[in-house]
Amino acid sequence: KVLSPFHWSAYEFCISQVMCSQGFSTGCHYWEVITKDSDGWAVGVAREMIGKRDKLGRTEHSWCVEWLGPKKQLSAWHKDQETLLHKDKPLKVGVFLELQKKTVSFYSISDKEMLLHTFEISTSDPLYPAFWLYTL
Repeated sequence: KVLSPFHWSAYEFCISQVMCSQGFSTGCHYWEVITKDSDGWAVGVAREMIGKRDKLGRTEHSWCVEWLGPKKQLSAWHKDQETLLHKDKPLKVGVFLELQKKTVSFYSISDKEMLLHTFEISTSDPLYPAFWLYTL
């Protein structure tokens, strides 16, 4: 299922981060984020209880892939644990949320798909698409 357009929540973060107002608790869901024009970003999912000062992937309530840092590297984040992915910067990121399997997978989308990282998710709470933009 491809979602477009997203409905953004009125939830206010203290950083340049947004979360969708539409959450998912069942089924399979897929969306893409064009990242080619940003030098720093995170794409992921979050539980509704993420704090307004929490950055994606830095708590137990969110999972993401991120492109940032002086070395410009791709990482996966959850519970403030970084996993270096050793991949080139994706021009577009695909997110595949499979709630029955309790996984979220991130793909680099160009001429072909390349799996970047898969997280196992240990919650049955609804999950919401979320994005963090550092620069445009």
